[in-house]
Amino acid sequence: MELKKKITIGILAHVDAGKTTCIESMLYKSHAIKKAGRVDHRDSALDYDGQERERKITIYAKQTRFAWKENEIFVIDTPGHIDFSTEMERSLQVLDAAILLINAQDGVQSHTETIWNCLQRYKIPTWVFVNKMDISFQSRQDLMADLERRLSANCIDMEEEGREEKLAMVNDELLTHYTEDGTLPLSLLQEALCRREWFPVYFGSALKHEGIEALLDSITTYTLETSYPKEFGARVFKINEEGIAFIKMTGGTLSPKEVVEGEKIDQIRAYQGEKYTLVQQASAGDIVGLKGAPSLRIGQGLGFENDQKESLLNACLEYELLLPEGVDAVTIWPFCEKLAKSDPGLELAYHERSKTISLSLMGEVQKEVLQRRIEEGTGIRVGFTQGKVLFKETIACQSYGVGHFEPLRHYAEVHVVLDPLPAGSGIQIVNENKIENLSLGWQQQILNALRYAHKGVLTGAPVTDIKIRFIAAKGNLKHTSAQDFAQAARRAVRHALRKTKSVLLEPYADFEIRTPTTSLSRVLYELDQNKAEFAIGDSDEEMSVITGKGAVRLFMNFQSSLYAISKGRGRFTMRSIAYAPSPEQESLVEQAGYDPDADLRHPTGSVFCAQGSGYFVPWDEVEEHMHLHPLETHNETTYRSVRFKVGDEEARRVFEMQSGRNQKEKQVQPKKKVKADLSFEEVKIEPRKPTCLIVDGYNMIYSWASLKELARVDYDSARERLLDAISNYQGYKDIEAYVVFDAYRRKESVGRNAHRGKMNIVFTKYGQTADAYIEKLVHDLKKKYTLIVATSDGLIQNSILAQGATRLSARELESRVMRTNQIAFEHLK
Repeated sequence: MELKKKITIGILAHVDAGKTTCIESMLYKSHAIKKAGRVDHRDSALDYDGQERERKITIYAKQTRFAWKENEIFVIDTPGHIDFSTEMERSLQVLDAAILLINAQDGVQSHTETIWNCLQRYKIPTWVFVNKMDISFQSRQDLMADLERRLSANCIDMEEEGREEKLAMVNDELLTHYTEDGTLPLSLLQEALCRREWFPVYFGSALKHEGIEALLDSITTYTLETSYPKEFGARVFKINEEGIAFIKMTGGTLSPKEVVEGEKIDQIRAYQGEKYTLVQQASAGDIVGLKGAPSLRIGQGLGFENDQKESLLNACLEYELLLPEGVDAVTIWPFCEKLAKSDPGLELAYHERSKTISLSLMGEVQKEVLQRRIEEGTGIRVGFTQGKVLFKETIACQSYGVGHFEPLRHYAEVHVVLDPLPAGSGIQIVNENKIENLSLGWQQQILNALRYAHKGVLTGAPVTDIKIRFIAAKGNLKHTSAQDFAQAARRAVRHALRKTKSVLLEPYADFEIRTPTTSLSRVLYELDQNKAEFAIGDSDEEMSVITGKGAVRLFMNFQSSLYAISKGRGRFTMRSIAYAPSPEQESLVEQAGYDPDADLRHPTGSVFCAQGSGYFVPWDEVEEHMHLHPLETHNETTYRSVRFKVGDEEARRVFEMQSGRNQKEKQVQPKKKVKADLSFEEVKIEPRKPTCLIVDGYNMIYSWASLKELARVDYDSARERLLDAISNYQGYKDIEAYVVFDAYRRKESVGRNAHRGKMNIVFTKYGQTADAYIEKLVHDLKKKYTLIVATSDGLIQNSILAQGATRLSARELESRVMRTNQIAFEHLK
């Protein structure tokens, strides 16, 4: 049966709204499960984590799927607790639609508004389901009024009379159709909903399966069918502790054994809660898990997709782990790295100087959950220091920077331009390289290095809201490695930051305070003392509501003060957090006491080489020593054009030289002829050196017609077939052979060699390219062998020719190997 639509929906809500129960009801109604589980009975399909069942909350986003009336529905259950908001936000990038649950007992809460703002930012069509109507004391009319006031006036009850008139008022096009022929075309309603111009509202009880069918019918009816491109594309939105990367396919297809981002996919899994089935192909619109791609990261775009932009919800408090006496931070760091991969919002970092681990957290519940996970994973009970505010930095104006790294036998120079971006833009990397003969491989290495988390020069805080434009670079065929470009690129950014005016950003939080009206005046006084902006909202004789905005560093202990003022009845809730320039930048920078020029791990200067040794040049002198001048040239070469003005006197002298008037009269003495010595001289004949073939392995796999197609399906088989062919050829020709495979991107690679007769198989170590290894191998073997290097890489060809080796293209080697192996096979017959 062909499916009509593939729809990915997310269930979002504040705590205790009934998200997990709602999904259980959907699975039950669609016959995906025979019995609906319950959170309080600890038998729901998605709350299978031990801590989730104990706390009766969702901590980690999970996914399941079911069919509904010939449509395939993928559902993502997101955390509702504010401490895990970053986990919720990461799921939004893959949603086609969202269901916002409202607890009918509470109505719209402050965290509900935070979620609504996130949905608005990601432009996700949204349905509203008001749950727990069976036990609510609020009427349907009161709840609708609350939705219209706090979320949108275009929240429309889809089960009330007169909804057509309200739908007609959504936009002019719908109004025209309704007034002329009394109809509301489905296509126009779908398009308006996709643009978030109206929001369907349904009421019911998930526990009693009331309203769920109507909600699902509405989603499958009003969701636009997505048209996906044939080209492969996907987004990574989650990585679990097992290293499974969860993706949403946004184009093309993907099969096991295919290569994604340089890594072969071992398995593709379709998950239903904790269980999964293996699939042979994932297509556009699917949510699947990938096994065998350890370098993938959350937020990464695959294929034609771009990486996710900076999150709206981020932790703004930093803590350090407190370890038991006698326990070194290095002991638990490997486990912490796993945590950081599955939750990049933690921003875990190991500090070499202090031997400590720092991390960012949203609140106390997240702290308790993390403490438990570390203890279960390492057996070590950790504590936390008191949190401190995380600052960020940006720039006020454009700045140009250069980084040069040239200790002995290393070389790289990188030039960048930094531009300020609007608040919330994050870091953008743009390639505007002006040097036409800079290889694409080197350019990619530089762009990867520029994605490094750069530190500012005011307090050493992370930089944000900056566009980094890579404009030029230079390398050396013999001495440049990937790490050299990483060093130069980071120094270039730091140099540009050091030259310009930096701005310190601090976090500001939108907050809501509920306090007894009798304590209102004292609460307002405290807010005024903390320099907050605020307004008094709904108030009655019992309780008053205050909304406002203030610097997080001034409100870290406000909850305790509010408890004291209100005699335990007040409640302080932080909502969304955004960074803005600090009015107290000067004093905060002075308190930090950060010296950017003394930060050896993030240097602002560069390293140059003279007389066989490297020397350091401080940031304010770097431009006098740099080798490239990309801002001064209008051509696309590595050289600077310099114009000279020729004076009249100099021109006259040149003309006289050309006419011969300046030639001096002098006698030219003829050289004395020397009689040739025709006596016999013994000629020494050098012994013929054995032949050695050096092969760039991966270059052959992607260039040989006989291997390219196989590599797309089964990469390992293609490599083995190459090795078999070279081994047969080498044996028949009785020559030495080296087949070199590039493993410089794999962090686990330590470099390893294997042998098959006279054939040596080499996997380079992490950070070492096959090109660099082959260059060194040619240098080491050129006196012992007649060398033939098989590669189609132009840069490595030039290098080996300069050292006396013979080059062979990939196609030429394939032709020789196939012809020779065919002759050998016929001889065997």
